Amino acid sequence: MKIVKQSLEEQAASYLRELILNGNYQMGQKLVESTLAKQLELSRSTVRMALNTLAHEGLVVQKPYIGWQVINLTESDLWELYHLRVALETRAAWLAAEQITEQGKSRLNELMAYYLEAGKTAKVSSYQISKIDLDLHTLIVELSGNQRLQQIYRNVANQIRIYFNIDHADYDLEESALSHVPLVQAICCGNSEKAQALAEENITTYRKIEEKFREQH
Repeated sequence: MKIVKQSLEEQAASYLRELILNGNYQMGQKLVESTLAKQLELSRSTVRMALNTLAHEGLVVQKPYIGWQVINLTESDLWELYHLRVALETRAAWLAAEQITEQGKSRLNELMAYYLEAGKTAKVSSYQISKIDLDLHTLIVELSGNQRLQQIYRNVANQIRIYFNIDHADYDLEESALSHVPLVQAICCGNSEKAQALAEENITTYRKIEEKFREQH
């Protein structure tokens, strides 16, 4: 059994991170240190350190005279994230297809099968689908073998998950899973050009994500 030790700060950060990514805290929502400290039965300094961790991840911001609040993505942020995804994910798919191993194929197919099964389950929320979606793209980035590309993707992963939350809010969850099958197949077949093209095709266009964002706000 693997034992993972976490400090109180890390535990608090993990807890708050999931509340944000699962939609329990909405974009722009104010987070009060004293209230959180009372709820979590932790010191304000521990909560503050946890919030600082989330600030470095781009999930919360601290504003003068306002305090902490959940990040509020703007249309400009979505534009940047869309183009960053195109740059990173298309290249990652190309590289992954170029050097895919049997182990890599097994991991991709296993996660894809889980994604498909989850998409058929009525109890699975759009937020859970967003997490699986991100897990799949993160795995493809990992299989690219490019360490710097992986680091950049990790740095923006949580913001990309919020991006997915916006996208999946009115999306058929089974269709979301099915749309990734050709991409996974292309990578597993070693067809790098097709994988690159499908990776870009798989990303909801900025115009559509912008429309969804406006409808939700």
